[in-house]
Amino acid sequence: MQRLLIILLFLAGNAWADEPIDYVNLGSTLLRDGYTQRASTVLDKVDVSKKDFDFARYYSLKGILLHRQGYPTLSNIFFDASFERGQDNPAIFLYVAKNYWQIQDYPQVIDALARAGEAAKQDEQMFVIKAEAYKQQGDFHSAWAALDEGISLFPAYSRFYSQKFYYLLELGFFQHALEYADQYLQSKDYRPKDYLAVAYALRENGQYRAAAELLEEAVLRYDSEEKLIELLSQVYIDQEKYLMAALVLDWAAIRYPEFAHKAATLYLKGDEPVRSLQLNRRIPDQQEKFRQRLGIDIYTEDYESLVAKLPALKRYGLMEDDHIKYAVGYAYFVNGDYTNAKRYLQSITDTQLFRKASHIFQQIETCQNELFSCY
Repeated sequence: MQRLLIILLFLAGNAWADEPIDYVNLGSTLLRDGYTQRASTVLDKVDVSKKDFDFARYYSLKGILLHRQGYPTLSNIFFDASFERGQDNPAIFLYVAKNYWQIQDYPQVIDALARAGEAAKQDEQMFVIKAEAYKQQGDFHSAWAALDEGISLFPAYSRFYSQKFYYLLELGFFQHALEYADQYLQSKDYRPKDYLAVAYALRENGQYRAAAELLEEAVLRYDSEEKLIELLSQVYIDQEKYLMAALVLDWAAIRYPEFAHKAATLYLKGDEPVRSLQLNRRIPDQQEKFRQRLGIDIYTEDYESLVAKLPALKRYGLMEDDHIKYAVGYAYFVNGDYTNAKRYLQSITDTQLFRKASHIFQQIETCQNELFSCY
């Protein structure tokens, strides 16, 4: 009995060996299972000279293969050939539409989706593509209608609301845009640019508190996104909350030193000169650092410290700036060193600044003629 079973298996094996391989079916299976490269190898072995060969199916498979390999134009050539050979599966037009989308042929995208019929309504992404194709042609009305249709079939798909939101922003309808913001921000798949867009819309509508709360959440989630940090600080500045804005940038300056200068400026504006000085020390650009340090000295009326920085100001080439000359000249005047005050103020070439300096010259003359009037 065992020997008979072995003989039968052997004979069956020979029969299977003589069975020709159906490369079209095998290629189709491999494509369906995601084995693109293997499918390509198999489809290359297809004998198209066979009698009653199914060219419609073969060309369709080649079109799908080329679509996945990133050759949209060549892919559509094969799809067109399949239609000529009798391919009548409307779902093929979804691939055609995607190919036209890749080469930015938007009228053809819309045409292909129309020819796909009901098949295009089974995939929410097709409504996204259709709306964007209309929008790229400037037809916002049709784009909006496509999104409305998508929402009626897939109300939970957040991408529809985000597209409406961005279209409204582009058209300048900020208040209307906010109606869609919450609906897609609740989807949990939003990105930094989504946070930025919604916060921008809130800010444009004067809803600074809501914008700040949203951006605070965003910065906690994406603490490496500089644009989120900058916009959060700006929203605080809009509300004249300079210390809050400074704290945000102070924290960010640990990772991004370029924020140190603005943080120091905001601390000074928030009447925190000591913290401003601390941030100033972290500014990597020496010219920028000393230029700001003068502002801190003037704010604290520490004119002795200001003139003591003169060697550093010369070393970093800052004494070429008329504004710096004026600050140094004024500091010498306050300190009672009229000779050096006149020396630096007289070297100013800017007309407006020199006009301001002329008032100091008059005060110097008064102080020199009436010795006790300036003490």
